[in-house]
Amino acid sequence: MNAPEQYDMRIDCIMSKIKDLHDREFVIHCGEWPPVWKPAMTEKRVSAFEKKHGVRLPEDYRRFITTIAAGGSQPFYGLESLSDRELELPNLGKPFPYTMEKPLIMIYLTEEEMDENEDDEEGEGGFIPLCEEGCGMYSMLVVNSKDPDTYGTVWFWDFANDFGAAPMKDAQTGQPFHFLDWLEYWADRTAALKDDEYFSFSDAVQMPEPPDNPDIMGRKMRFIE
Repeated sequence: MNAPEQYDMRIDCIMSKIKDLHDREFVIHCGEWPPVWKPAMTEKRVSAFEKKHGVRLPEDYRRFITTIAAGGSQPFYGLESLSDRELELPNLGKPFPYTMEKPLIMIYLTEEEMDENEDDEEGEGGFIPLCEEGCGMYSMLVVNSKDPDTYGTVWFWDFANDFGAAPMKDAQTGQPFHFLDWLEYWADRTAALKDDEYFSFSDAVQMPEPPDNPDIMGRKMRFIE
C-alpha cells in the first residue's frame, strides 16, 4: 500500500468518527455544528500555492485538503482554508524559528529575553494556522523548518496569554502530532466530552523542564520553585 492510500484510509476513519458526532448537541461550540466542510482544493491550486511561497505542504495535510476539504466550521472556530488566509501569510518562506527540542515557553524566559522575543514576533514564519480556539489560542502547522523532526508537526500557539509556542504530543507515546493526529485527537476528545464540557488543545502540550536559571520570569513571579 502506498502513502496516499494509507492517508486515505486514515482520513476515512477520522471522518467517520466525526460523522458519528453529528447528532450530539453540544452546549459549547464555536463554529457551526455539525461541521460544514468547504470544497477540496485542486492539485493545480495547491501546487501554485507551494511554488509561490517556496514550500512543500506536509503530505498528510496536503492529501486532506486536495481530497476532502480545504477548510470547515470545526474544530473550534473552524479549519482555516489556505485560500482565505493566503494574503496573511507573507513569511512562509522563512523557516520556523523553534524546534521540538527548543520550544518557546514565555515563563522560561528572562525579562530581557521576553523583550527580545516581542521584537522578533512579527518576523516569525514557516507555519500556517489550522484553527483558532478563541482568546488568542491557535493550532499551527509547521510547513518550513530547517529541522526535519519539526517540519509537519502541529504546535499550540498562545502569545495573547503569554504562554508561547510548543508542540502537541501524544500523551502515551510522546510522539508529536502531525495534521491527521491533530484532527483525530480533536475527534476522539470531542467524542469523550459530555454535552456541556469543553477542552483545549493545550491539553496535548507536554511542558519541558524549566531552565536552571533564577532570573526566568516564572521564578520571579513564583509560578516555578
